[in-house]
Amino acid sequence: MSMLPEHNFTDARKGLSSLYDQVFNSFKPAIIKRKKAEEVLLLRVDLQKMLLSHFSLKPEVILEDDKSVTLALDHLEIFVNGGSLEDAIQELIADLKYYSQDYIQRSQLFLHAPNRRAHFPYILRVLLCETDKEIRDLLEL
Repeated sequence: MSMLPEHNFTDARKGLSSLYDQVFNSFKPAIIKRKKAEEVLLLRVDLQKMLLSHFSLKPEVILEDDKSVTLALDHLEIFVNGGSLEDAIQELIADLKYYSQDYIQRSQLFLHAPNRRAHFPYILRVLLCETDKEIRDLLEL
């Protein structure tokens, strides 16, 4: 049994407005259970962003011999190259958005792949962004 408040699915559905207010206003996460083994966690988005903040998306910046710039996110296996730092940043933002969408659309596949499972917190961090500027800010450049 969890130390967090637990609600069965039927009761949570009936009292969703009240449960939502409780989670949002009190900052207390809640667990919703269905059947014996199905559980989801309700958590404020700002708190989720805080939990993910230590999953760094700061790329390694590599100045190439041809004066182009490579940005490397080794832990996500994403590498981009641009004629300038700004070009490379825009390319990295586009690649992060594409990979995040692909990952979440095929999450069952990726979460069961040993080389991709650990990408999930980084993907969620990107998906919680509403604008390209927010993604850029994650890059810490």
